[in-house]
Amino acid sequence: MCGIIAYLGNKDCIEYLLNGLYKLQNRGYDSVGISRIINNQIITNKYASTNNNNALSILEDKLQINKVHSNIGIGHTRWATHGPKTDCNAHPHHDENDKISLIHNGIIENYSEIKEFLIKKNYKFKSQTDTEVIANLINYYLNENDMQIAIEKTISDLKGTWALCIIHKDFPNNMWLIRNGSPLLLGFEEDYIIVSSESIGFNQYIKKYIILDNHDLIKISINDNKINFENSIERYKVKINTNENYSLSNEYPYWMIKEIYEQPNSIFSCLNNGGRILNDDSVKLGGLDNFKDKLLDCDNLIILGCGTSYHAGLWGSYHFKDIKFFNSIQVFDGAEFDESDIPILGKSIMMLLSQSGETKDLHRCIEIAKSKDHITLGIVNVADSLIARETDCGVYLNAGREFAVASTKSFTSQCIALSLISIWFAQNKNLYYKTRVKKIKDIMKFHYQISYLLKDKSNKFDKLYYKFKKYSSVFLLGKGQNESIAKEGSLKIKEVTYLHAEGYSSSALKHGPFALIQKGLPIIIIDTDEKHRDKTLNAVFETLTRDAELFIITNKPENYKKVPIPSEQIFVIEYNENYHGLLANIILQLLSYELAVYFENNPDYPRNLAKVVTVE
Repeated sequence: MCGIIAYLGNKDCIEYLLNGLYKLQNRGYDSVGISRIINNQIITNKYASTNNNNALSILEDKLQINKVHSNIGIGHTRWATHGPKTDCNAHPHHDENDKISLIHNGIIENYSEIKEFLIKKNYKFKSQTDTEVIANLINYYLNENDMQIAIEKTISDLKGTWALCIIHKDFPNNMWLIRNGSPLLLGFEEDYIIVSSESIGFNQYIKKYIILDNHDLIKISINDNKINFENSIERYKVKINTNENYSLSNEYPYWMIKEIYEQPNSIFSCLNNGGRILNDDSVKLGGLDNFKDKLLDCDNLIILGCGTSYHAGLWGSYHFKDIKFFNSIQVFDGAEFDESDIPILGKSIMMLLSQSGETKDLHRCIEIAKSKDHITLGIVNVADSLIARETDCGVYLNAGREFAVASTKSFTSQCIALSLISIWFAQNKNLYYKTRVKKIKDIMKFHYQISYLLKDKSNKFDKLYYKFKKYSSVFLLGKGQNESIAKEGSLKIKEVTYLHAEGYSSSALKHGPFALIQKGLPIIIIDTDEKHRDKTLNAVFETLTRDAELFIITNKPENYKKVPIPSEQIFVIEYNENYHGLLANIILQLLSYELAVYFENNPDYPRNLAKVVTVE
């Protein structure tokens, strides 16, 4: 899980590299580094993050001290997989003679064997990474070949995934690119190129780009201020970079809180500004309409996601159960899914939820589906991402860029998209007219309710922080759809506060978790579902008798007038029959954020996490 950025042109590379690295921190921020060719020497600066300093800040400070011009540079931001978070293990990596420098996104599965082979050839290694073996293997083959052939021979020996950007000190006007499985984008203008793991890294410097094919080795050079490609790129479809110049305003100190407050707009965008609502009982989903006959011919639905997307899938499964279209509906964590989980009878749709569209644990599920001739449907936020390109059909979230690692607005948009898709299936078989009308009415109402909830100042947390700080754990309880909200809320608390949090069904306590309840333990109960109101109230009284510290999210505050819970620990939301849990989740998002700030954590960049997970 890493971000690659590179520049070759007629200007100094530093501005392009640093701005690219800043935008690519969603792919990891354990460490960062850059290599430049200066006076036919490779100069590398690379640093790991510390408890007090972000690696990118350290890099910027060091570069301010030594300002040297170079028209070629490669940069990398890393989430550690092979080798701990240290300066030495940060990218770029050199060969043992410091002639070659390269950056890598992916995992080399047979790096131990290659390393052992090279050690026997008297090669020395400085790091514990799988990437350094690539640089030394190119060096090995370079003894008897030119650079192009040495890279080709190296690639033929590798097993795993990679996106590589390579420079050599003796060729200061050349750069080599190749990928297998990991994304690599090449943006180009007449007098410079930028290479990036995703289009956000181009910033506003690039208008046109291509997505490299697997195994296609591209050599780029600059001569007389003009970029040349040794291998023609005319066969590639040129894409237009539409990324905006995103930045935080003074209104919001962090991306996470900004994205929480963007949700009224992101929901409306998910509805295509209302264009996806065809009428009172129908929706318009162009990404599915072109695949309609094949989709409607399917018998089973498999929903796949990881982390927050998995919880959205759990929530959305209830909407598909409502319409009774499929013989079976299953929800899996994409990392745990394999072909034995596919129903034996009938044809299946595999629905993949991914904010980034790059999640490796989900991408492998596409390969499983295609090997069995099942249909894949992507629900992603990033256009032209790996999953968006390789699924048969899909629906874009249109939620706008999400920078904070802890997903907020994408989760809500995923849930809305799943609800719209369930309506689409029902209307195309003329099923459950009244249910469809009610769901569409509630979606439109939800859009206004979430706006009101975010403006409402009556739900305050500042007097409650100490009650969470006193204990290292917190439980969240919900029933039916709200169990998935409890699980999602617990994940947000884990991610940004570092408290241990678990989400359970409110009926599950007596099956084990009761043993963990002690006096004062914070327990958040989501009581918004009329269908499960009685059982949820049972859980309230069961936990009160064990002296737990209860916090209630409810749309029926009158039920708690005689319950011994302080009023400031009861959070009130409006009633919405179909989307009540998503309103409750807004409270949990706000609580997670405010606790993170209170604990002096950076909610945008939690420790040990990356937003875009491109390794298994």
